[in-house]
Amino acid sequence: MLTTGLVGKTNALARLVTMSAVGGLLVAGILLPVVGGMGITARNAANGFQALSGNLPAELPQRSEILDSGGHVIAYFYGHVYGQENQMIDRVPVPIDQIAPVMRSAIIGIEDSRFYQHGGIDLKGTARAAIQDLRGGSVQGGSTIAQQYAKNVLILTAKTRAEAQLAESETLGRKIRELRYAVAIEHQMTKDQLLAAYLNVAYFGEQAYGVQVAAERYFSTTAAHLTLPQAATLAGIVENPAANDPISHPSTGLVRRNTVLARMAQLHMITPAQAAAAEKAPMRLLPSTQPNGCVTSYAPFFCDYVTAVIDHDPAFHEAATLLNGVGGLKIRTTVSLRDQRAAQRAVNYEMPPNSRVHNPAHNADTEVLIQPGTGAVRAIAINKPYGTYRGQTVNNYAVGPQYNGGSGMQIGSTGKVYTMVAALLENIPFGFSMNVPYSTTVTGYRNCKGDPAGVGPAPDYTPGAWQVHNDESEKGGHYTLYTGTTASINTFFAHLEQKVGLCNVVQTAARMGLTWPDGNSLLKPDNGRLSADNVPSFTLGAVNVTPLSLAAADATLPARGVYCRPIAVTSIIDRSGKSLPVESAGCHRVLPKEIADAANYILKGDLTGIGTAARDAINRPAASKTGTADNYYYAAFVGYTPDLLGAVIVGNPTNPVRHPMTGQGSCYREGCLGFMYGSMAPGKTWQVTFEHASLAEPALDFVSVPPDSVLYSMGNGQYVPHKRKPKPTPTPRPRPRPGGGGGGPGVPPPGVPLPLLP
Repeated sequence: MLTTGLVGKTNALARLVTMSAVGGLLVAGILLPVVGGMGITARNAANGFQALSGNLPAELPQRSEILDSGGHVIAYFYGHVYGQENQMIDRVPVPIDQIAPVMRSAIIGIEDSRFYQHGGIDLKGTARAAIQDLRGGSVQGGSTIAQQYAKNVLILTAKTRAEAQLAESETLGRKIRELRYAVAIEHQMTKDQLLAAYLNVAYFGEQAYGVQVAAERYFSTTAAHLTLPQAATLAGIVENPAANDPISHPSTGLVRRNTVLARMAQLHMITPAQAAAAEKAPMRLLPSTQPNGCVTSYAPFFCDYVTAVIDHDPAFHEAATLLNGVGGLKIRTTVSLRDQRAAQRAVNYEMPPNSRVHNPAHNADTEVLIQPGTGAVRAIAINKPYGTYRGQTVNNYAVGPQYNGGSGMQIGSTGKVYTMVAALLENIPFGFSMNVPYSTTVTGYRNCKGDPAGVGPAPDYTPGAWQVHNDESEKGGHYTLYTGTTASINTFFAHLEQKVGLCNVVQTAARMGLTWPDGNSLLKPDNGRLSADNVPSFTLGAVNVTPLSLAAADATLPARGVYCRPIAVTSIIDRSGKSLPVESAGCHRVLPKEIADAANYILKGDLTGIGTAARDAINRPAASKTGTADNYYYAAFVGYTPDLLGAVIVGNPTNPVRHPMTGQGSCYREGCLGFMYGSMAPGKTWQVTFEHASLAEPALDFVSVPPDSVLYSMGNGQYVPHKRKPKPTPTPRPRPRPGGGGGGPGVPPPGVPLPLLP
């Protein structure tokens, strides 16, 4: 940390030497004593005096603020000393009219009582202070406020630690440079400007730089509202911040405060009666701090995402340089206070992080909320405390590795959405139907190059084939596009994917914005994985993606075919009021409105009737899709209204393969049901969130598909040829078979490892 030398005083002898040297420089040696080699020293210093620049560095480190969409502070980030990344400065400059008059008087009284009478150098004051010190009297200010300001600025803008130490060293050369700056400062600033500038860089101990932060740190108030006793306390600290710290040394702090009050009365800044009353007042400290970083934020993982985006994405290069440097930014973001709290409470309620009853496996519940049509990320919630201690994490499961996240998660049957949309793009109507078995091997899959995709089961491993079966409770039957989707029939979608083409399905997902966790295209190999068009089980969500990418892609549907890149930052203003570049959502149409409306029509059925998410419905028009990954490694849920979408994925963050969500691993708020499905903890998390989120009033509804649409050519698709029994809770079995897992599993191609959460 920077030392107390920011405002420390030289001893009495050093003051006399400095005074003499300055006199030699300014008044032709009249005051310079003939002592040893001091004449030579002063002459050498004088040679460089006029050559020194009088311009101090302009930008000083100060606190940055990250704000939510309503202007509430999410987090503070301290500024950094140039070239010293680990040296952080908490400083908030304020204008003179936001500094209490008693604070101005107190600092002048104890530090530079002739402030309004002298220029940058006060020879009379320096001599008086030195003589008083030598006589053993009370310590008086020797350096002028201009000199102290120059010294502090040089320390705060040092490019290296050695340079900072030089700026506070007790040497004649340093003092000469400081004096040169002080002379220039007095010509560049008015007295009030200089006083405000000094009070904004003075070090008050407890890592408080400037009077605004000092007022917060010691009294939980602002510089504008400081009382006389408080102002005197702060003014008394700067002479020696370590020794006069009233928190660490209350007795010394009290004595020093009363010294300031006595000096103010002596200078007629206050009356003797006011001084006496203030001296009798107890210290009454009320310490507080504004923590640095995301740890104490109400949206810590969103905050972490914001800083990662600024650090990683080229559009934010200028902002990143400042945020990681001198600071001074106001960063307005997209997060909603109400939505974030709704999501955070939901994940913590459904999957309590430390509950032996409701979450004994310590599974992670991750939810992302995004606004359709804008790409605005409204919330990122994870049921894990943010931090580096035991039981905490700084890994953001909602995003990819480039944003401090993980390697993604499988999404189960939520992947069927892209096959359904690809079918609608081929004008396959709602009533299109197939009779499918419980288990089947589908052949004829080809990738975008026209080569066979995937392999069949042992022992033949037939190229372009895929063996798949339904969830244990779905024995097969006759299904339409509508009912096959709402009932989430695996074998129906295996055949549908083969019919419309695996390449078309993956291209549709990519078109809607779904990517690999690192943001790369699904149509290209990535980190040792084959491109997704080589994975027939893609329709069952067998490739890893992030909740954020999933949310942004599926938000295309309530946005009626418009895809927007997820954005977290809406504006960045620097200390001068200049707007810095931010990233655009780049919203553009990727689907015809009618196709998106048709998809919404089908997915509304998931929350009603035979839909897999019927128990997760809310009291307004909504649509959804559940998903359960192979072997219950993950469970997912995507649900949305026309104005908000939520994507939820649950899984074990340590090792989902070793710790699948079976047995005790299936426990959540509703109980331990043996297996975790997308309609369970994920669906309930979404439901609880949307019951408390900021949604339009009156409730919005989706746009209906025109009745003359070709998609109605075979009816509305809701007709079920035979009455099916309600879906029972499955009976636990020793080991789910590959391709099963309850309404959304899939197996990656041989040789492709299952990526894990970090």
